[in-house]
Amino acid sequence: MYKQNRTHIFSRRTSWVFIVTIAVALCNAAHAQDVVPKQVHLIVEKNRLIASNTRFSRFDELKIKPQEKIVEEAEGNAVIIVVTNERLLGYSVSIGWRTLSVIVDEKPKQLSVQDYAALVLTNKRMLNFNGRTGKWGQQRHSIH
Repeated sequence: MYKQNRTHIFSRRTSWVFIVTIAVALCNAAHAQDVVPKQVHLIVEKNRLIASNTRFSRFDELKIKPQEKIVEEAEGNAVIIVVTNERLLGYSVSIGWRTLSVIVDEKPKQLSVQDYAALVLTNKRMLNFNGRTGKWGQQRHSIH
């Protein structure tokens, strides 16, 4: 009798260990799908920016004006952000280059880029760039 109960407890414990192991494996698999591999690289030349897009095996070029100067730049795994004295430039591995004009006297304060997302904080605005849609979001704001 004692042996049967012990086997029953062992079977129940083994079942719980199996269920927990499967749950952890499923969570890890779901997380692995969220990992974005490195797909973009920025090449800066005198009068142009070139995005190397390894996802689609192409190079996307954007001309910069002679008076335009790069202030900041950052690369994520699937987006690139370049801030110049005239424009905010967002590059998405899926969409290509998208630009916004800089406001008079606007200066970048913080730039953060990761995977398909970017955040640009300036002294006048908060901006985000969605690399999946290629859209900029913005809101006025003041940092001193």
